[in-house]
Formats: sequence, C-alpha cells, structure tokens
Amino acid sequence: MDDLLFYGADMHAKLENQRGKARAAVEALTPAQMNAAADDEIIASVVSRLRIAPLAICADKVEAGHDEAQLDDSQHRDRAVFDRSRPCMIKANQITLRIPFTGDPDLFKVQPSTYTPNPPRGRVKATGELGGLILLTMTRPLDEGVEAFNRWIQDQVKSIEGYVATSRADVERFNADLVGQVRDAVTRRRAQLQQQGQLLAKLVVPLRRTSDVPAPIPMPKRVLKPLPSPRAVEQEYTISADDFEYVLNLVRQQTRSFEQTPSAFRKLDEEELRDVILASLNTHFAGDAAGERFRRKGKTDICVEFSNRAAFVGECKVWGGAKVATEALDQLIGYLTWRDCHAALVLFNKTVKGFKTLQDSMPALVAAHPRFVKHLDSGHAGEWRAQFRAKGDDARLITVHVYLVDVSPDSAGGTA
Repeated sequence: MDDLLFYGADMHAKLENQRGKARAAVEALTPAQMNAAADDEIIASVVSRLRIAPLAICADKVEAGHDEAQLDDSQHRDRAVFDRSRPCMIKANQITLRIPFTGDPDLFKVQPSTYTPNPPRGRVKATGELGGLILLTMTRPLDEGVEAFNRWIQDQVKSIEGYVATSRADVERFNADLVGQVRDAVTRRRAQLQQQGQLLAKLVVPLRRTSDVPAPIPMPKRVLKPLPSPRAVEQEYTISADDFEYVLNLVRQQTRSFEQTPSAFRKLDEEELRDVILASLNTHFAGDAAGERFRRKGKTDICVEFSNRAAFVGECKVWGGAKVATEALDQLIGYLTWRDCHAALVLFNKTVKGFKTLQDSMPALVAAHPRFVKHLDSGHAGEWRAQFRAKGDDARLITVHVYLVDVSPDSAGGTA
C-alpha cells in the first residue's frame, strides 16, 4: 500500500526548528567572519541555506501509465468466491499516476496547518534536490469500466492540490519572515561580540561641534550568497551617521551659496573651491592638539583621518565629462581604508549648458561604476547617494554622496 502523504511531522514544529537553525547559524559565525561581511551579505547567506522551497505541482504535465496486474479478489462481496480464507488472484488493470512537482520533497512528510482525516496516499520519488514525481497507483478488475479510474484520478489530483496549496501558504509565510528574523539575529550577534570584546566595535572619530552653531534640521535616513573569506579583526574607525549627515548639510548650505552668487565662485579653481568648503566645515567643528580635524589631503581632498587612515574624504572636481567624474569616484573608493566609510563628491559645472540634462545623467553614471552596489536615498533632489565596494576588499562598503553644483554663466543665480 502507498504511504500517507502530508502526514507525520507537524508543520509548526518543522518551521520552528528551521528558525532555530537560522539563529544557530548566526550564533556560530566567528568574529573574523562577522568582520569580513556586511549585514546584508550575512543575511543573504543564511537565508539562502535555510529558506524552504515550497511545493508546487505541475498539473498540466500529469501522466498515467497502464500495466496488467494480479488482484486479490477474495474479499469482494459481489463475486462468487468459495474460500475467502485464502487469496483469490484475478487479472486486473493497474493505473499509475505520475504528478510532477517542484519544491522540498520532505514537505510530503509534514502535516500542514489545515488537513483532513483522509490525506492522499502515494509514493514520492525525488528526481533532483528540489523536485520529483508523486506516484499514485490504482488497481481494478478487468471488467470494471474506465469511469472508476477517471473519478479516482480527479479525486486524487484535487486532494493533492488542496494539500499543496495549504503547505505552500505555510512555507511562504515562513520564508517572508525569515529575513527579518535573521537580521535580528545578526544584530544580536554583533552586540554580543562587541560586549565580549571578541569583535572590535568600530570606534567613532570624535567630531566635536562648536557650541555656538545651531544643529541642522533633522534629515530622513534610510536605514548578498557565500560569505566573504574571514578577515582578521583590526582597529577600525568611522565618523558616525549623525556626523556624516551634519557634514553633508554644511556642504549643501555652502554649495547653495555658490549657486546663488555663481560669478563670485566661477573664477575659482578646484583647490580654491575646496578651501572655501574646508573653512566652512572647520568653523563648525572644534580642533584638537593635532590640529583641525578637517584638513587638506592631496590637491582637492577634504579629509578626516585617525591613526593615519581616512574615515571620511571629500573630493571637489570641476565637471569635465563622465570620465572625470568616474576617475573622482575611483579616487574616493581607493582612498578610504576602513569598512563602512563615508565620502562626498562635489562636482562643479562651470561651462555646460543644459544643466537639467547633466543632472538626469548622474544616476546612470554612478551605477555604471564597476564597484557600484546600489543606490541609496539621498534625501534631497539634485543629490545622489550610492554604496560601493572598496577596491581589493569586497567586504568593505563605502557610501558616497554626490553633489552637482551649477556655477555656469547660464545658472539661475546670475550671469558672468
């Protein structure tokens, strides 16, 4: 006799066990593995291993096969059988129904949240890791008509379709929740390792704001499958997210003043424009014994350094075409040496007419960079923010905020 399908383990218990495996997988990550990967990479890796492939049957590809068989007819009350104490074998028709399916074959051994007291029977033959055939067999005497087989086929397919739909709904709810559960586990694991001192917390470079400068208006914020190779834990620093937004707002205010009086700033070169922004930043942040926190680094950079490594870099460039912008992005990505670092790129348009067309081209220009990961919400029209992978280290993610400032003769602020 065929086995009962959708019978055995309880679906709730199976899914809870899978959740436990997900939590355990995150808990088992070493400090070196956590240090080498971003949260999204860890989540994608764990989810790819522990999500469950829901069942689906291919009703349009159901096939039936026929064989001649022997059937014990000793207990058939409508037939003349003289000795019912022993088998009475007769010739019979045997129909085998083959129903292709996709999904995890083990789900046929799990009772879904909704079920009947009479589940379907059959045999499951896996033909791959996530798929196979459901085999159902019916044997009837040769003198029985085809109607009995047709009714049986319809009933079996309908019953299996109902169970598959319920099982699929249970699994899809689990899969939909899994990302959030793994994300919570990753957050707990990072906090746990930081508390234990096993994973070095990224230390924030302290940018002390001067007390007489008003705080900027709060800005809205937005907060892939194998894991990267484990990476030795090393001292890392970053400016905080709040300080990054504060700095960006100061640059925004300064560059808007450039656009309001373009003729006064159009004649300045890259270094001179940089120095104006640099001076503005250093009126808002206090220096220390080592000098001003924001200082020159190279010809056009504004840099925040700690222990001779950069946690923030601002780059100023006069627009000279897409090649210049791409080279500036390369410089920023190559210069930052800590994970989850921040950068700002300020592009000054002095000559190009049709500034709106130039603005419209920026998202595609940014996305075309080979280290591009994804666009982020900049929070402001005419500005762009994106995430990139560092050169030589895919585990390090760099956030670059791009400004495009119009000081051309055709700008709205004035004429030459």
